[in-house]
Amino acid sequence: MKIEATQSSVAIGQTPPSGSSRRFRSRIMAGLVLIVPIWLTFVVAKFVFGLMRDASMWMVEAILWSSLGSQLLTHWGIDHEKIAELGLTALPLPVQWGIGACAVVLTVLTLYFLGLVTTNVVGRRFVKLIETIVERIPIVTVIYHASKKVLETLSGDGGQPFQRVVLVPFPNQDTLSVAFLTHISQEKSTGETYYTVFVATAPNPTTGFVFLIKPDKVVEVPWTVEEAIKVIMSGGVLMSDTLSIRPTKSVPDG
Repeated sequence: MKIEATQSSVAIGQTPPSGSSRRFRSRIMAGLVLIVPIWLTFVVAKFVFGLMRDASMWMVEAILWSSLGSQLLTHWGIDHEKIAELGLTALPLPVQWGIGACAVVLTVLTLYFLGLVTTNVVGRRFVKLIETIVERIPIVTVIYHASKKVLETLSGDGGQPFQRVVLVPFPNQDTLSVAFLTHISQEKSTGETYYTVFVATAPNPTTGFVFLIKPDKVVEVPWTVEEAIKVIMSGGVLMSDTLSIRPTKSVPDG
């Protein structure tokens, strides 16, 4: 029996990998674990830097075409024709990086100034006027209000941000999915409470499903929004080894 079992395993299975092959694969995976997060961080940082730089680049270009900019270009030995032909790539590389950094600073200062303006009475009235105009444009109003609500939710400045993290039965009653409680509503005729929850998909938490669910179906967890997003983006790899969950019949306003 022992010989037959050995022969059967050799006939059905394949030759197990050698120790050197396993070590090679483990070293490759260790290298990927080290490099991939660094590479993704660099890609995201580069993308954000490019957006913030390009947002204020027109101001930097206006300065370069001014009399002060002309003096600087002359000092660097570059004429306007070369700038018009090659763009900012005609400038020395350190100058290009310096201009990019200045553009990012200008963008940050502009955002700060706009935020400062919208916090006073005159600024709020101006924003209200713009929103009134936008609301009259059919498709634009949907995009504007949806994007504004998402940003307010993520920043925590909206009237109803992600109130807390909960677990809901999805896609079936035996499975719990990580969800974000986003709103609490009352049924008009019966007064029954319903929770609006957003179930994000992994590994991209910006897409998902929106459900209306009764409070007694919700399972409360003491997680922060950041912890839940880490779990979703990691595909559950960063899930805690121990869980503290309990069903709840009422989740108070957060």
